[in-house]
Amino acid sequence: MKKDKTVKERRKVVRYKAMEGSYAATSPASSKPGQIVDISMGGLSFEYIDADSTYQNRAEPSESYIYLNSPGYSVEKLPFKTVADYEMRDQPPSGAENLRRRHIKFTDLSLKQMFDLDYYVKKNCSKKDDS
Repeated sequence: MKKDKTVKERRKVVRYKAMEGSYAATSPASSKPGQIVDISMGGLSFEYIDADSTYQNRAEPSESYIYLNSPGYSVEKLPFKTVADYEMRDQPPSGAENLRRRHIKFTDLSLKQMFDLDYYVKKNCSKKDDS
């Protein structure tokens, strides 16, 4: 008997592909800003270059807010929790040797923050093609 290896989507909210030039940083002076890969009302993932690859604790204790920036619009101080942070294995041989991907979950958003995030997603993203 053959097992079905279909992966069931566990996310409860739709993910959107961020447009080129959409960045996330965990503080205004972050040493790890990165390109947003995808985003939803529940969280986002972004890729960044880890300048200090020996740094053990990826989520710095002072990181409690994330900032989003795209051409023409930004959202500030969204509270978050890091869900995953890992090294990208399939990277080109030159350039981003320490490329990492970080997944975050938004936490305790105020009504205004939810409105700002919704507007950001509508203006800077397209529906992600999951095929």
